[in-house]
Amino acid sequence: MEDPIGSNRKFARTGRSWTALRKDLHRRRTGDLDWNDLRNLKASYNAGEDVADVAWQAYSLFQGDNLLYGNLLYPSLPAMAEEVVGMALELFDAPEGACGTVTSGGTESIILAVKTARDWAQSERPVPGRGEIIVGRTCHAAFNKAAEMLGLHVVRVATDAGFRADPVAVSDAITENTIMIVGSAPAYPIGCLDPIGALAALAREHRLWLHVDACVGGFFLPFARDLGERVPDFDFSLADVTSMSADLHKYGYTSRGASLLLLRDQELSRFQRFSFNDWPSGEFITMTIAGSRPGGAVASAWAVMNYLGHKGYCERVEEILDIRRRLAAMIDALDGIHILGSPVAGIVGLGGDGSFDMAALRDTMAAKGWQFGPLVDPPGINLLLNFRHGAIIDAFAADLAATLEEAKAGTLERSSEPARYGN
Repeated sequence: MEDPIGSNRKFARTGRSWTALRKDLHRRRTGDLDWNDLRNLKASYNAGEDVADVAWQAYSLFQGDNLLYGNLLYPSLPAMAEEVVGMALELFDAPEGACGTVTSGGTESIILAVKTARDWAQSERPVPGRGEIIVGRTCHAAFNKAAEMLGLHVVRVATDAGFRADPVAVSDAITENTIMIVGSAPAYPIGCLDPIGALAALAREHRLWLHVDACVGGFFLPFARDLGERVPDFDFSLADVTSMSADLHKYGYTSRGASLLLLRDQELSRFQRFSFNDWPSGEFITMTIAGSRPGGAVASAWAVMNYLGHKGYCERVEEILDIRRRLAAMIDALDGIHILGSPVAGIVGLGGDGSFDMAALRDTMAAKGWQFGPLVDPPGINLLLNFRHGAIIDAFAADLAATLEEAKAGTLERSSEPARYGN
């Protein structure tokens, strides 16, 4: 007999039928936002129902397979992973001999990049004290997480007027303990592209590891460039870019759980690798933090990239660029609010002129059903556009204009909850 739903038992005495479980799951997610809701301007990388179906079907075919045992039991998985890496290296103008690894997400890619740079520095250019990483103020928090885990120190420097890492500030921050500098392509909160060329010159001058965090822009900027957008060099076409991170599950549109760490030279991968053999099972080697790795994520990435092809990605990027232009024109027509910097991908930051409470405006827009990321410094909101947002961008702008007038009149209430990104 099944335990009733209202039972106080933590672990059911007997199992429940899938019919009952499915009903319970639907009930539990009643208050959840649908990931592809058009009003989700926060974290919805929506390429269309056909692409989502390809991603899911491919994942399902390999959902029980483990990439950890790929070479032994599931040789199709490392083969697909190699093809995915190869497509990305081609996209980012990597030289002959470059390599890469499929990871579980941007944070793992970043942690692995920092680990690889740390071990490279210990071997090739030791520093007298605690190793330091220099990043721009808008750089992702995952670099601080990586440094905390790996015994390093992060130095965050000022951005310029365009919310990009300031090369002068980076140069001034370099010390004898600096091992790595980071540029964002683009930075997540505001969507502006750091001056990677200038950072590359600093990396060359001081013999530093230069990592480009293209987690959000990696599968956007190359296609925008091919469509005629002015996109400054940010990838391996710059000789002093050592590594890159790029998320497949963002604008690559694959199932969650897929990102890439790419290295300029295969020789550098020895600093990424973990190897151990002093235990009963013999040699244990991994290139990632995780041991077991879902085969479905690799299959999904391979399938979506081949389904869309260069043309499919360009079509979606072109639509997003058009939506971004439309949004910019609407924002320009409003007094008191503006776009922050010069966004280059699908992320747009909006800030106020100080004449009203931006946090109250943000809370009211959220109460009207719009989902987006908060900005604390400067106060504002950040929007993440996908190619289906053309259907709602006019409605968003209309609600924003009305809310802006209320904010100027001082009639909005501000939430007591602090703005935050995660849980």
